Amino acid sequence: MDSNQKKAGRPKAPPRTGTLVLAEGQARTKVTFEISERAAEELAEYAHWVAKCSAIAPNEAKFKTVDFALREIFRRDRVWQAERRAPSEPSKIAPGAAASASAGCCLAPIPTAISAA
Repeated sequence: MDSNQKKAGRPKAPPRTGTLVLAEGQARTKVTFEISERAAEELAEYAHWVAKCSAIAPNEAKFKTVDFALREIFRRDRVWQAERRAPSEPSKIAPGAAASASAGCCLAPIPTAISAA
């Protein structure tokens, strides 16, 4: 065998040295909600670490952390993504497909306690 052949696949990425949450800037809106004490403590710890590593203000680090975490969850949730891509009007869906499209939803509508300002 030839040892000079390249391996198939994607080359390894260089090791990450910075925080993930500082990747991109976003427009902002104010949203108020409650989270568990445990999550709040971890958020405070992580945001403090981000602020320390990148020399940004603690509030900016907290914003970027929460924004990144929520976008990642929304991006990775396959059921949510499939539901979003499904046609919104049941009349446009074939009769058999309507049942399977609604079966993908695992939660009943949840009343929101989020207030946007």
